Amino acid sequence: MNHYVKLINETVDYIENNITRTISLEEISAHFYVSAFHFNRIFKTVVGISLKQYILGRKLTQSLERLLDGDRSVIDVAYDFGFEYPEVYSRAFKKQFGISPSIYKKEKGKADRVEKVDIVEREIINYKGKLVLKENYRYLKTIKLQGRSIEINREGQTFEDDLNSFGSQFLAKTGECAGLDHSCFFTVVNCHGDEDTGYTVFYGKQTSSNSFNHGLKERVIPAGWYVSFSYCGDMFDIGATFEEDLYRLIMIKEIEIKPVGIGMIITRWECAQIMSPASMQPNRW
Repeated sequence: MNHYVKLINETVDYIENNITRTISLEEISAHFYVSAFHFNRIFKTVVGISLKQYILGRKLTQSLERLLDGDRSVIDVAYDFGFEYPEVYSRAFKKQFGISPSIYKKEKGKADRVEKVDIVEREIINYKGKLVLKENYRYLKTIKLQGRSIEINREGQTFEDDLNSFGSQFLAKTGECAGLDHSCFFTVVNCHGDEDTGYTVFYGKQTSSNSFNHGLKERVIPAGWYVSFSYCGDMFDIGATFEEDLYRLIMIKEIEIKPVGIGMIITRWECAQIMSPASMQPNRW
């Protein structure tokens, strides 16, 4: 496991085990023998938010169940989770959930929880003093795919279920199709729509045949240089993490993505390899 990912995995467990008391950046960084400045930078790179934001979100989330206990007042709950002043707890609660803890307790309202983060396994390196995702460069020859596509909005309530169902159906229906390479599963993703929430997702398998299987369409991945990244974990967690990782990499290394009509390519079985078209050959970086 990558050193930085391992460190933050251990940190997340440490936070969970000490969530009911005051936890500071200085305490955690000292516990893991890392400077506070460097530690906070590692945490934000790996998780996507600052350590302080994450701890507060977890405290407030865990306090939700305690608030519904009829024997515990808002003041009691604030003290239960290490808040020195109940007013500080109430302000933070309202900012996080858009409702006061007293109203939540009375009306048993709903809240968008900050769940314990599942750290996505990937290779993070130190590049000139800054933490970035490790990238590799591959030259791909033209790849012919046969498959099916779906239009979907990631803000939809059934986003994950719809994609999982569509992908499972595709694998089941093409499992015995002749002329397809069943050793690898390609997902080609293009983003569109307002605020980049709309996606066209193409599931396909490589083929060397010019004849089409019934109900499948052709998609061609053009030849060229691609920047690639390796991930392990849940595909939806990977998707959200990859966006942050890629933007950070682009800004730090000033990488340009060449428009070729493809947002990203995912090849997977156990681990995912994500590729985006690169505008320069690797020996020029």
